[in-house]
Amino acid sequence: MLEFSFEIIDETKINIQYKYGSQFFNFNLFWSTGNWTLHPFDGILIENREMCSLIVADLLKNKDFHVMLAKEKIVLSRLRTTVNLQPDDSEEFEVNPRIDDRSSQSDELMGYIENHSFEEVLELEQQQIHRRVDFFQEIIQRMFMEGIGPEDPDFRKVQSIIQIYKDTFDKLGNINDNHMGDYNNKRW
Repeated sequence: MLEFSFEIIDETKINIQYKYGSQFFNFNLFWSTGNWTLHPFDGILIENREMCSLIVADLLKNKDFHVMLAKEKIVLSRLRTTVNLQPDDSEEFEVNPRIDDRSSQSDELMGYIENHSFEEVLELEQQQIHRRVDFFQEIIQRMFMEGIGPEDPDFRKVQSIIQIYKDTFDKLGNINDNHMGDYNNKRW
């Protein structure tokens, strides 16, 4: 798989997958309030601002990303991010470096919500869970190749994790199958 891939959802949304190290990370590029904004979608990036800043800075240097932006007529210098790429003196990272006040941050969140349907968010969540299953299945395969089997407590723990993720994936699929009313796709 390539280290950079993208899927154009519509004229205002692009899903991006970027490989940093050995892990793939998901981003959303969306049009809101007259600007294109890049936003991390993985919880690990949202929780770890320093790592997020490193990965976003690396993505912004990626030539394939530049080509995609050019083809979609998105100017790199006008691209906004929801992550600060420069730490301040106190070593803290501030989300939304180009946004000055809390109301603007709220506007950005609302823009994100308005530009993504529940089904799109759910689909991205399922994709993340599917990658976690693949990751742990690779671990279990390597354990098995090294002669570690079901009699090993760690092997059983990894099997349990895989089952938990598979059950969660199925339950998320059931949420999408059970229509919770007659709402249009962009109801939130």
